[in-house]
Amino acid sequence: MPKIVDHEERRRQICDVLLDLVAEVGVPGATIREVAARSGRSVGVIGHYFHNRHDLLLGGLRRAAEILAEHNSRIITTLHGLQALEQILEGSIPLDKRRLALSRMFFFFYIEAMNDDVLRQEVESYLLGWRKSVARAIHQAQDIGDLPSGLDAKQICADLVGLADGLSMHALLDAGIMLRLREQSPVRFWIRRLINKSASDELYSAGLNVAS
Repeated sequence: MPKIVDHEERRRQICDVLLDLVAEVGVPGATIREVAARSGRSVGVIGHYFHNRHDLLLGGLRRAAEILAEHNSRIITTLHGLQALEQILEGSIPLDKRRLALSRMFFFFYIEAMNDDVLRQEVESYLLGWRKSVARAIHQAQDIGDLPSGLDAKQICADLVGLADGLSMHALLDAGIMLRLREQSPVRFWIRRLINKSASDELYSAGLNVAS
């Protein structure tokens, strides 16, 4: 009886090997031949699932997005408040091998998406999903009192996601920044600063109201 092959699972396994290579040697070194050797499969088997190297890399991007979405869903259902918000934001920062691979894949395709409308729509959908997860975590933090209710969740979400992306990009280009990020991620600091600034603004506004 012929063996039943789960092709979607095999595709995911190949993409996971690709992401491991991207973390170790970067996108340029992640070739079909290297993925085949690392996965213990032939180049022909890889070619059965991916037409060429670009198709393989695109598969890696989609797998990276899937991993990040799974991470965010797990965090939002198991953690709450600021802890959930921090974990979701740090899920995209290259603080370990897997997140390094995700960051490299996303930034590689960010550039290509600027000149390819179809790919741009796909990348934008990933970013939208990430922002929705962050916004949901912000709302949960507001509901339990970890963040002030008066904060504009949509605006804060855009700022924090931009901060996380900016930190990741600089870390990929500067080993010193990467080292500092891995020693102590600044996400928690910025969230606490957000709270303190909001509290200061509220006190300032209250003072103006009393004075008037």
